[in-house]
Amino acid sequence: MPAQAEYCAVFTQKCLSMAEWAVYWQSAGVIATTIFGIVGLLKIYQELKRLNEQREKDISDKETAAKLKRTEFFLAQHRRLFDDKDLYSVLCLIDADSPKLAEEEMWDQKRKLLAFLEEIALLVSSNQINKDVALYMFGYYAICAQEGKNFRVGIDLSRKYWELLYRFVDDAKIYLKNNENGPPANMTL
Repeated sequence: MPAQAEYCAVFTQKCLSMAEWAVYWQSAGVIATTIFGIVGLLKIYQELKRLNEQREKDISDKETAAKLKRTEFFLAQHRRLFDDKDLYSVLCLIDADSPKLAEEEMWDQKRKLLAFLEEIALLVSSNQINKDVALYMFGYYAICAQEGKNFRVGIDLSRKYWELLYRFVDDAKIYLKNNENGPPANMTL
């Protein structure tokens, strides 16, 4: 059997046959592949973690933006009560159920307020606005409208025509009874 040729590594005195060097190179390849694989997995893990954090931030930003839009909408509705001259003229008289509310020229303005309150009731029943906030902000006016003797003059306030308003008033009475000292501290839109 002929002697196997040996190959020596540069800068060392180590001389091995080609088959022996192949084992070393295979081992070095396995070690390098393992190291690159672990580094790659760590990079993938970090990237997935970063993407997940970004997604959570985007969701949080969208929720914040949606909450801000709901708040702006809600405040616009509340402001509408005071900016609209017809609604405001009724609001000025509704607390005391003023006899002026019974006058015929007030009938359309009262209907406008009732329609506004039903819009709020509809938004509440469809979960578009927070029920507790709507009851706190508009419930009192709805109760005054429903119970006011002078307010009722000229308007058929039968439940069959104003069912949403009646449900809203029923909820408002319960809400105001349960929160006699004002809204709960944790109220949010």
